[in-house]
Amino acid sequence: MENETLNLLTPPPQERLDAWLTEIYGKSVKIKSRTLLRHRDLSFVERLKLEDAMPATLIYKVVLPPWDVEQDLHEHILIPSVSNSARLYLSGTYQGTFAMFMEDLGEVTLLESLKTHRELPSRLGTELAKLHRAFTYRIPEVRDTGVLRCLLPEDFPAMAQEMAEEMRRWRIIQTEDERLLLELAELLKQRFKDEPISLVHGDLYAENLLFDGEHIFIIDWSWFTKISIPIIDLATVSMEHFKNAELYEHHNEIIEAYCQEYSRKLDDTYAKLPYAELASRMLFLEWLVERRRRGIMGTTVGPVDILIATVVKELGMRLQACKN
Repeated sequence: MENETLNLLTPPPQERLDAWLTEIYGKSVKIKSRTLLRHRDLSFVERLKLEDAMPATLIYKVVLPPWDVEQDLHEHILIPSVSNSARLYLSGTYQGTFAMFMEDLGEVTLLESLKTHRELPSRLGTELAKLHRAFTYRIPEVRDTGVLRCLLPEDFPAMAQEMAEEMRRWRIIQTEDERLLLELAELLKQRFKDEPISLVHGDLYAENLLFDGEHIFIIDWSWFTKISIPIIDLATVSMEHFKNAELYEHHNEIIEAYCQEYSRKLDDTYAKLPYAELASRMLFLEWLVERRRRGIMGTTVGPVDILIATVVKELGMRLQACKN
């Protein structure tokens, strides 16, 4: 259940929306229906169905910083045919909010299609490997855009140190928690020092995958997206997590197809995946810390301080499991 105490984002007024739609279509268009897909503190997302217009539907997304990086991603980095992402038709700003009008990739999730398309886990692994391999060759170009942050293996200790200092100042963690985070970061640095670098979605759970009967699409490229080690994405989409639901039952198919396409050694990949899961959860912790820095004291599931402490404990248990 989402936290009802959050201050939900207020979208731009109707006249601004109408002006943007006129700019897209070159004429005044009438909205036939609008379906609310998400309404949170930093984002508002609707599906718009339009009369006498092509395309007949659009995804209308309004965000606040730091989620506005998604606009730059779609404008300067993402290639839909490579990244399996939506096309961006128009972007605009209104009183500190950022609006995007995007291709509607459909309503059917990959999870809903698993029973009727049993090849999907393997296809997902293959498509993800193709995406990572393609962007590996474009990293210098992606860096030059200045849009994305880099999180290379050698950067984990500095990130952990910065987060730990903040959390200690907020009196959320104890000294032993800080030592744990620094130990974990140093371990990730060593484990991944020889990993390739690519574009990483960073939040690649099953809920961010759609399927139209032919193509697998990846949605919600956002603040989590960065230049980093692609095994983080593989770990996130194949881990046991409530956002992956029954997709986890097919994690071996995803991993094996990914390794075959990317020419990765299967045994080495399986050995590194528990540590990549740790890295994935550290990215989530970083996002919680970022919210706290911005004075956002809640999350969709409750107070941010409590969730930060919970994730730190989870990291400790995962680290201990890796050691054993």
